[in-house]
Amino acid sequence: MLVAPFLTVLEAQSPGGIEPSTRIEVRVETLANREGGPVEPCEVVQAMSGSPFVSWSTVGEAGTAARCGTGSLPGASAATAGTTPVPVLIQEMSVTAGWDPGAMDPGPVGTVQLYLILTSRQLSGFSPDSKPLYSNPVTDRRSIRLEEGEEYIVPVLAPDARGRETPGVHEVLLRIRAGWAGRARATEYGAIAVMAAAPGSEILLDGGVAGRVGADGSFLLASIPVGQREVRLRGVSGATVSRSVSVGKGRTVAVSPEPTGAGASLHPSVTPAGKNSQGFPEYRRRRDGAIMVQIPQGEFLMGNLETENSPLPHTVYVSSFLIDKLPVTVGLFKRFAAATGRPLPPDPYWGVHDAFPVAFVRWDEAKAYCEWAGGRLPTEAEREKATRGTDGRMWPWGSEPPSPERGVFRRNWGQEGPDTVGIRPAGASPYGLLDTGGNMWEWCEDWYDPDYFKSSPHKDPTGPKTGRARVVKGGSWDSRPTVLSASSRNFGYIGYREGDFGFRCAADPPR
Repeated sequence: MLVAPFLTVLEAQSPGGIEPSTRIEVRVETLANREGGPVEPCEVVQAMSGSPFVSWSTVGEAGTAARCGTGSLPGASAATAGTTPVPVLIQEMSVTAGWDPGAMDPGPVGTVQLYLILTSRQLSGFSPDSKPLYSNPVTDRRSIRLEEGEEYIVPVLAPDARGRETPGVHEVLLRIRAGWAGRARATEYGAIAVMAAAPGSEILLDGGVAGRVGADGSFLLASIPVGQREVRLRGVSGATVSRSVSVGKGRTVAVSPEPTGAGASLHPSVTPAGKNSQGFPEYRRRRDGAIMVQIPQGEFLMGNLETENSPLPHTVYVSSFLIDKLPVTVGLFKRFAAATGRPLPPDPYWGVHDAFPVAFVRWDEAKAYCEWAGGRLPTEAEREKATRGTDGRMWPWGSEPPSPERGVFRRNWGQEGPDTVGIRPAGASPYGLLDTGGNMWEWCEDWYDPDYFKSSPHKDPTGPKTGRARVVKGGSWDSRPTVLSASSRNFGYIGYREGDFGFRCAADPPR
């Protein structure tokens, strides 16, 4: 059994309505999955103010006890030497937590910001005098944001210097949750939306009948208490589909009978759809019906001194890849949420329109969608090549400045928002992609580093190895015209929900 982790909480500057003395509570559940045995959980809960809290934990051979504690890992004393099992995995952990009240529309969404430092060492052998020897420490630094009711899973089992894994342990995971400590709360509610079900199907919530699916295949269960809920859809033929979903405060979880599961690989299941008007092959993705364009391999000019926040121009070679012709829409994201039990993003003030690009999507949610669809997020180099082509143009459509016929930009918060995707063919990129300049910033796979291009490889750059924020490209509906440049880049922390952040997917070409 692995006994757990670490925690800390800083006195945080509180949002309105919460006393400044309120503390943050962090809960960390450690799960050690044994080969051929049950999952062994252990949870630590802590609420405190002060400097980062440091803890250690150890994992022993199968059948031996684990140890954990706070502060530095103690050495073996004379009384315990030879009696305490030698740990095969040692973890030293630290976390600093603070409160971020949130500032984006449609209103503040408070989150707990966690800065994690995880260090692991694994037994690699013994010295001639029988002292244990350990591999060099493996340190992982992460920055995450958790909204109310959310959790973050961290895999922490690391191989030793020779690539071995901890004997008897299949995997070790940390399940992290955080929120305000000591708050008396009223009951909080969310909603469950049933979609794409057979008309007349009976809906059961936690074992009780809650209603029947309407003629359009949908039904909304409003005012559902937050927490884990079981939804069953019972068809008129008696066939039943069950879904376990997590209802969050003020959020809607979509449910449908569609089979769950991630995409099979980075090579999505696609069917040829001919060539577009620019002469490039297109494919239809079977999972969600999205059209992907094949971008040919070769060099292109990346960067532009005339664009803000862009590096010096440099030549980059990108292998052939597929990328979505359009941004992922609200309608497509609903299908993904219903199939996976994930909650929908917060409703924007401009309303929920299926043909609009999905907004308020975090980086990890965008990544999860692309993997469910059978692909991945594009790298920054892929996104820029698909937008700019090989002729060094300033804008996706050429040398002419942005106009309302080519892109969606310079709209005002609280009054307007994004627009229907794919209705501005005058703004097409050289490969036929639409909405690559304006409408929505789009998440990329790469970590953000303003100086990465000084050391990036010539072929297929994928960004820095670590970071705190991810690259976003393309400008959005509230951007200035210059930001719609094909080379413009910005960043977003992976926990951010922004009304002008969306995404499209990429994939390796079919074989």
